[in-house]
Amino acid sequence: MLFGLPYYLILVIPLGGSLLVPLFGRYSEKLRDWSPAIFMGIAMVFCWSLIPDIGHANPSWAWINVPGLVIPFSMLLDPLSVIMSILASTLCFLIYVYSTEYMAHEGDRSRFFFLMLAFGGGMLTLVLSNNLLIAFIGWEIMGFCSYGLIGFWNDKKNPPEKDPTGYEQTNPLLQFETEGNYNSYCGTKAFIVTRIGDAFMLGGILLLFMFTGSFLFTDMAEASANNWWVNMANAGVLIPALLLIFMGAIGKSGQAPLQVWLPEAMAGPTSVSALIHAATMVKAGVYITARFLITIISASGVGAELAHPSTGYTMAQTVPLEAAFTFFIIVAIIGGITALMTATMGMVSNELKQILAFSTLSQLGYMILALGVGGLLQINHLGYDEAYLSSVMHIISHGAFKALLFLASGGVIHALHTKYISKMGGLRKHMRKTFIVMWIGVLALSGIPPFSGFWSKDSIIEYTYELAAHWLSPIGWMLFFFSVLAAACTIFYSLRLMGITFYGPPHTESHEEHDSDEEKSDSHEEHDAHEEESETHEEEEHHDDHHQTPHDPGPAMMVPLYILAAFTIIAFVVFPFVQQIVIGDTHTWGEILTEMVAVKFSSEGLPPFLITLGALALGGIPGYIIYIRHADRQNTIIGESGIRRTLYNFLHHRWYINEGYHWILGKFLNFAANYRVRVDDKIIDGIDFKSADAAVSISTKVRWFDDNVVDGFAEGISTQSVKTSEGGLAGSQTGRINDYVSVVMFGVGILVLLALVSLGVI
Repeated sequence: MLFGLPYYLILVIPLGGSLLVPLFGRYSEKLRDWSPAIFMGIAMVFCWSLIPDIGHANPSWAWINVPGLVIPFSMLLDPLSVIMSILASTLCFLIYVYSTEYMAHEGDRSRFFFLMLAFGGGMLTLVLSNNLLIAFIGWEIMGFCSYGLIGFWNDKKNPPEKDPTGYEQTNPLLQFETEGNYNSYCGTKAFIVTRIGDAFMLGGILLLFMFTGSFLFTDMAEASANNWWVNMANAGVLIPALLLIFMGAIGKSGQAPLQVWLPEAMAGPTSVSALIHAATMVKAGVYITARFLITIISASGVGAELAHPSTGYTMAQTVPLEAAFTFFIIVAIIGGITALMTATMGMVSNELKQILAFSTLSQLGYMILALGVGGLLQINHLGYDEAYLSSVMHIISHGAFKALLFLASGGVIHALHTKYISKMGGLRKHMRKTFIVMWIGVLALSGIPPFSGFWSKDSIIEYTYELAAHWLSPIGWMLFFFSVLAAACTIFYSLRLMGITFYGPPHTESHEEHDSDEEKSDSHEEHDAHEEESETHEEEEHHDDHHQTPHDPGPAMMVPLYILAAFTIIAFVVFPFVQQIVIGDTHTWGEILTEMVAVKFSSEGLPPFLITLGALALGGIPGYIIYIRHADRQNTIIGESGIRRTLYNFLHHRWYINEGYHWILGKFLNFAANYRVRVDDKIIDGIDFKSADAAVSISTKVRWFDDNVVDGFAEGISTQSVKTSEGGLAGSQTGRINDYVSVVMFGVGILVLLALVSLGVI
């Protein structure tokens, strides 16, 4: 590593630095605000310095060392860990720089920046730990920080901003008295839902440890060590263990059916949203799935056996391979369903950041789909490397353009003080810089060449097509259909977002009203009162200025956007290097780049490429016509009734999954209440009360027996003894000394006589 320093400093610097952030705030607010960027910048340099060390021996230190249990603290320096650490640290650094301006006028920034830096440290702990138990600690650090950051504005007393589409009025689950209550609800919801997945994951970790005897990924990858893969498969616990681990990934990465928390996670500051969606948290689930893809293929021996397809499998190998096959099918199906389902939700959402949240869920579904497809390709003798690489590349490209989109959307919300796109419009004239970088991010998200999203997402669709063509199973074609249709939905909601936000007439009456009211203030007291009232209409409390027209953010917010936009454009130049690192490709940079382009027009790559272009046209043409070309016209495509309105309401309520969960929970609570009334109150409490009455009755009888029999007998004996002693001994107490001396002498004589007898004298 750089300067020969120990590797664990990459983890210590952000985690330890987060504890210093509140301390810095006591002396300098500016130092406090910039310290997370400084600490993460140092960690970022160290992460980049790990590239030459990829594949080297994993450094290890004793963490727990007790008789019978040794758990080392071990760093993992393989391509996946190093790439993920570089991505996470770089994006965190840029987001922290952005936050220095974005949060400049907020209160309680010590808590905010402490949680932000610890968040990044938790992600680095996860991706760089060779020890699954320590990785889980980093996993939980992120869960705690996300809870605190999503509900950061929990003290807001103003009513929540109303959605012009009336979504809150038609959804009682989102009706709250204050914005602080809503923010707290969102943070709590994220915490509870992700904890469900985490509880399953911890069970899977312990189950694996029972058979492997180790928490190290490197030990698990060596099936020959104790043959744990075959043993677990034969014992029937391999699939449960793998699915328990994957449940943690489902919760963290918001995959179906635990995707319900991520749309509400937008309640926090925009920089928090960018951190969760681009650099940490949701990428953790994809990482752990990718990690176990590598582990499964190595431990199961699938990779070695498939090098010689003609070699038949023995009976001992059949069960483990079937377990791997089942697991990868489940992973691929979950990813495909999530990619399509959440993309349809984004098509009708009215909240700017929430559209991007649904987009994140959909793109995460693509990543999970690619990993499942990679495993299935390996089992079908086609190799997993390329599909696995496409997932890693999409993690990288998505991290860049999604951070770009979220941070740019934060500038829009910062300028207009509203989070709903229906209240925006016409911003391209006033926010030219933000408009341009948003277009770059949207084109990358949509998969338009040559932007980064095209190379990664189109590759995922390509390998899904390859699986469908060679596997000859309806499941393969279903996965391909899901991936293509999700691409059509993606470009549609992307153009819808840009059209409503930046094109057409402006809808900023509330903002202009606020400015005109402020001009009418005649005194400092009235001005302060007005500012306090205006806070009730702001989605995010930025009190620095109130311009009459929207404007681009300052340099601290724009520079990270420029960097991310530049990478999004030139990512295809970087991807050949990524391919060399991730799968050890020995071809030159130029050869890999040429192959990236040529494969799109090859006999195998051209059909999925043309189908993808067709899907982009299917979603892009109506999106462009409705929301950009005719942006100045009222949209009447969704009528007040009919099948379109029904479908719109279905998607607007997110397939009624939230309501379904609350219905099930309500039924369970009603059942519990009825159980308490019918069983607990009448039976259990009845038994308790009858037992208590019986105990009281028995104790009363025992008390009478004790008082009248036991105590009476004892008192009678003692009273009679006293009377007898008084009468019998009264005559012996004469009071004359001669009588007493005579008795004593008699007693002494008896003792002397007994002594002589015992000695044998007499």
